[in-house]
Amino acid sequence: MKNWLKTLLSGMAIGFGSAVPGVSGGTIAVIFGVYNKIIWAVSNILKHFKEAFRVLLPTLLGVVLALIPTIYLMDKALDSFVFGVVCIFAGFIIGSIPGIKDEVKDVKPNKVHIIILIISALVAIALGIASVLAKADVSIYFYGQTPIWFYFVMIPVGIVASIALVVPGLSGGMLLLLMGFYAPLINYTTDTIKECIQGHNWSNFGNLAGILGCFLIGALIGFYFVSKLMNYLLSKYHDYTFYSILGFVLGSVPALFFNFKIYEYYGKWQAKMVTPLYIEIPIGIVLLIGVTTASYMLVRYKRKVEQNQKEIVE
Repeated sequence: MKNWLKTLLSGMAIGFGSAVPGVSGGTIAVIFGVYNKIIWAVSNILKHFKEAFRVLLPTLLGVVLALIPTIYLMDKALDSFVFGVVCIFAGFIIGSIPGIKDEVKDVKPNKVHIIILIISALVAIALGIASVLAKADVSIYFYGQTPIWFYFVMIPVGIVASIALVVPGLSGGMLLLLMGFYAPLINYTTDTIKECIQGHNWSNFGNLAGILGCFLIGALIGFYFVSKLMNYLLSKYHDYTFYSILGFVLGSVPALFFNFKIYEYYGKWQAKMVTPLYIEIPIGIVLLIGVTTASYMLVRYKRKVEQNQKEIVE
């Protein structure tokens, strides 16, 4: 039961992080120490169904429980306090980087390790920049009469988004931002749910179910096949893979502060449409420092627990 609850909480953290642009669900899994276990479970679900099911059930349940309220909160936060939210997640990631590096602490980095790390970091940063340059907008296909072909488009969109759940440092929210699907997907979901609950208007619910259903199908397909790939890489090229992961995580921090959504928010600062920057920046800095410190303290605590367990075994 203790392991089940721990996995459930880890799943909730993954779901919470996956909904935020710049934050990687895979990174959260690495930080909570469940990444290898989840990758193994997904890639071996057919061979070892019972063992894999015990891992995946609480994980997926946690993701769903956290994802729904997070979408609502992000819908609100993205209106008036984006920078503060970004600082919280940046602090969480920065403080956890030493814990991720522990995976290769006994490995002396060579030139290949450094090159892999740098390239991975640049890719993560480039995604943020590309999302600003793309300025894609597909919201017209969500509202009104959604064409049939658009449902099938949501399947590859789900596949791409699921890659970020498996590859630490890649943000699903960021990839959706890059493709122009992040804001429309969140806005349409929250608007339709509000119509159903508050206005008792269920006319758009079927359309939403079709869009999310196709997106989920794509996410499951991508999650399974990419998990098998990551399981292979971790078993055959563990050190190289983790240096790549570390690079993506490092690159995701600046990408948090420069992507389409927050770049749009910076414009609202200038237009004085949201929380004034002279208020939000100091609050954000305090949150960044506080969360970074707290996150690093958790890493130190985790190290201490693992050291005690090792001493007991010896």
